[in-house]
Amino acid sequence: MKRAYVLVTADKMSIRKAAWQCGVPIQTLRDRLERGVNQARPLGGDPLLSRSEEEGLVKHIEYLAKCGYPLTRKDVINLATETAIFLKKRPQNAGNLSKRWFVRFMSRWPELRLAKAQKLSMKRAKATSDETVQSYFQELDRILTKYDIKNKPHLIYNVDETGFQMEHTPSKVVGPRGLKLNAITSERGPTTTLLACGNAVGTCLPPYFVFKGARYDARLMAGAVPGSKCSMSKSGWSNGNIFKHFLEEHFIPFLPQRKPDDHVLLLYDGHTSHISIPLIELAKEHKIILFVLPPHTSHVLQPLDVGLFKPLKTFQNACGARMRESPGEVITRYDVCNLASKSFLKAFTPINFINSFRKTGIFPFNPQEIDQTMFEPAKNLARNHWQTEGEEESVEKGNMEKLNQFFSSRLPTPKEPKSHPKKRKVSYRPGGVAITEETIILKIRKVYADGDDAHIHPDNSLGEVSGEGRKRANVTQEESDSDDETDDVCCVCNKFSPDGLNKLNYLKIVDWAQCDLCNHWVHLEFCDRRNVNDIRSGPYRCIHCVSLEE
Repeated sequence: MKRAYVLVTADKMSIRKAAWQCGVPIQTLRDRLERGVNQARPLGGDPLLSRSEEEGLVKHIEYLAKCGYPLTRKDVINLATETAIFLKKRPQNAGNLSKRWFVRFMSRWPELRLAKAQKLSMKRAKATSDETVQSYFQELDRILTKYDIKNKPHLIYNVDETGFQMEHTPSKVVGPRGLKLNAITSERGPTTTLLACGNAVGTCLPPYFVFKGARYDARLMAGAVPGSKCSMSKSGWSNGNIFKHFLEEHFIPFLPQRKPDDHVLLLYDGHTSHISIPLIELAKEHKIILFVLPPHTSHVLQPLDVGLFKPLKTFQNACGARMRESPGEVITRYDVCNLASKSFLKAFTPINFINSFRKTGIFPFNPQEIDQTMFEPAKNLARNHWQTEGEEESVEKGNMEKLNQFFSSRLPTPKEPKSHPKKRKVSYRPGGVAITEETIILKIRKVYADGDDAHIHPDNSLGEVSGEGRKRANVTQEESDSDDETDDVCCVCNKFSPDGLNKLNYLKIVDWAQCDLCNHWVHLEFCDRRNVNDIRSGPYRCIHCVSLEE
């Protein structure tokens, strides 16, 4: 009807032709034109809430979404119902509003959308603050200016890693109604790690794989991209020795020709196993600046995380296609490289690299490229009282002032932080700095000199398998969380799996406990002789804090 109305009023088409073309009754269209029916007013009765009241509801929804606590469809319906009851526009016992109301509400506010929220860990939410990001860009600007590489994108690189599993997550499928749809997948197997690297002009290095095992088998690299290399590790994850081998045997040979005074900037997230004196000495020898990103900010500041690892979800599609093409067969560790390489070639294109470096503000250098809404969770978590923007500016007087107070009462109230005794000193962990600078090297050397280098050890891998007592998040190709794993080792043995676990001839579920003083984790029954039942009665103290208290 709206299209027919426009054809007659704007395009000067006849009423009969417009009605025939749009499939609407002629008399209805004539009534709209001759009787002056308001086209802006929708058909049907007035909405339950007025425009200004719905505007307050929309502001509340938008604010919670920025804070990292978005509302579901059910939450919005419940909140709207409570609002209508509060305004005495709906009886107390009338029940919740319907899904039909929600659909019409969304149509009246096109700025809202229903989407699947992405996971954001509390560590990332707190770490991604405006102050941290500004400090990072100030230091990055200083390094780029000092070594004269701000306008040399071919010398600015980023390296990161992601894991692949043989068990894929099925995509949405089509099938008959009433039938439970199942997609056959392979069994969960060992993780295979991919180290990816590229620069700001779109040049990408061939992939570097890390397979679980002790002996190399040529079948593991079947179907690999030309120039690819690999290493073996106990866990299938990278560690300090493997990262050093990657730098020496894979990264340096692929560097472009440069002048004797030119330096190369390599950005990466700073897992502690990737920070060592031998690695720094190797980098300085080849004039490579190792710049460690601030911890828990790679989802905002790292180009590979921001724009390249997510397109690798085509690996899931490749696994599904492989299962359909070969019924009765499963994906083995010898197929992972072939499937991952195909996804690698599709995702790691020059334009994706260029856009990723631009989106993270690295090249062209522009700190304003970072989405300011990413700082909202950290900003609001630091507050003792949450308050929506414009909360004190009522749209209308009377009911709107009461409505603003109603929405304020529905805001989450952060609890007062608990006062803990002073934490014991932990190893120095650089973040947001170039570790090849002399001042940072001196701090790292001091850590080694003090014998506190347990957290900076080249053999510590990123993801040893632990028991179900404390499940780890599965790292997939869509998200790289290596910087989140740095705090998750046992504070006694500094490992993910206890030493005595591999000596058992039966399946053992490893229980973990977190110290209430230093917040570090400990393997129960291995690194601490106590078990779960022993620590249920009161606060738990690790052996370090117990010795300090004594």
